Amino acid sequence: MRSHRNRLRLAGAVLAALAVTTSAACASSASPGTAPAPGASALAHASGPLTVTLWHGLGGAAGKALQQAVDTFNAGNPDHITVRAVFQGSYEDTLAKYTSAIRDGSTPDVLLSSDVTTGFIHDAGQTISAQDLAAANPGDLDLDDIRPAAKNYYSADGKLLSVPFNTSMPMLYVNDALLALAGVDKGSLSTMDGLVAAARKIHSALPGVYGFLQPEAAGWWFEQMTAAAGEEYCTPDNGRTGSGATAVSLDGPAQHAALQAVVDLYTGGVALDTGSDGDAAVSAFASGSVAMMFNSSAVIGNLAAVGMSGYTALPLPLSGPADTAGPLIGGASLWVDGVGHDAAHQVASSKVVSYLASPQVQEQFSHASGYAPINLQVDDSPTQRQFLAQNPAWAAVMQEFDRTPASAATAGCLTGALPGIRQAVVAAMDSAYAGTTTLDAAIAQAEAATASIVADYREQAGR
Repeated sequence: MRSHRNRLRLAGAVLAALAVTTSAACASSASPGTAPAPGASALAHASGPLTVTLWHGLGGAAGKALQQAVDTFNAGNPDHITVRAVFQGSYEDTLAKYTSAIRDGSTPDVLLSSDVTTGFIHDAGQTISAQDLAAANPGDLDLDDIRPAAKNYYSADGKLLSVPFNTSMPMLYVNDALLALAGVDKGSLSTMDGLVAAARKIHSALPGVYGFLQPEAAGWWFEQMTAAAGEEYCTPDNGRTGSGATAVSLDGPAQHAALQAVVDLYTGGVALDTGSDGDAAVSAFASGSVAMMFNSSAVIGNLAAVGMSGYTALPLPLSGPADTAGPLIGGASLWVDGVGHDAAHQVASSKVVSYLASPQVQEQFSHASGYAPINLQVDDSPTQRQFLAQNPAWAAVMQEFDRTPASAATAGCLTGALPGIRQAVVAAMDSAYAGTTTLDAAIAQAEAATASIVADYREQAGR
């Protein structure tokens, strides 16, 4: 009963937060359910054909590609399972509806939810871990086939919580012609020091051209620079062990140096500020107004849509050691709900998730949506090799996946308070980028604000 009350309290707290800001999840609850995961025999005891409801927030090409995969599954699976995919709006809308469903006892069988919600869903205690389901159903998804960088992000206490589905990577995009005109060697851009020097050189050599652009992206880039410094964004252990994150750390030596370097580019007029408008960032790069841009691998399709060519996608520059430093993934993962769902539906849901993570679906979905395939077996596909040969930007994305170490830093911060943390950090850091305050003052403001957010979250959790 206590865990049930905690889940209701968690859902109520998140709904209250969502009434104020559509992307805040600010409470925690019991750990995920500990009942044994059911095996394939549960399907034999089902009273008839099973319908699995899948909630998601994918629109556009990605949403169409998901529905196509669902239709193919429904037409051919041998277990008489039907998937009903339900678009719930944005990721934030999906989270709001899911928290309402926790309170009402009406959660879907499967939830596709964004990376930033991982901590909340883990803490909500509704789901069965992907690790346990895979162990109980050995004929389904082989977890060794999931890319280590993606598996690392969605794991806690050494256990995979959910199965990544649509996954992106942060990249450095460079305008080949502008770099050549400025005399910048792309080989120098593997480190933050090299990036900063190149940005200054470009801006000095090419009047009217900015050297660099970093979109706000709801604080994702501050987390990226932290991971690329080989440091943890929250303590202890990036929230991946024990009772979870207790604080946010923004002042590690390498982390601070990387943040200061970017702040100096903005305050020195070398970097272009496009605010939170993602389309404006892409347009500025495509028009040649800026020579180098941090952005997600998901914008490769956007660049093609606006006719951009003559650019190179490079891995995120590092400021820390290569054996621990690297990028964080973005995107969303698939969670199987356990509370309120019988064993047959849990196993049916696991089979649906396994199908959606299979190499054939992942390859098709990747080519149609612009997200990277998370199944390693896709790499051996002749059509995938041909696709990468014809699309060097995507080849660079896959190379970045392959080189990313599965470290505590690249796992990212696991806390249900992360959406609120991102907003607080952006609000504080904006003042440093605008030059109205120092980086140290902005960090102090951000750490004070995030301390309150984390404390409130942990209080709701009873931790």
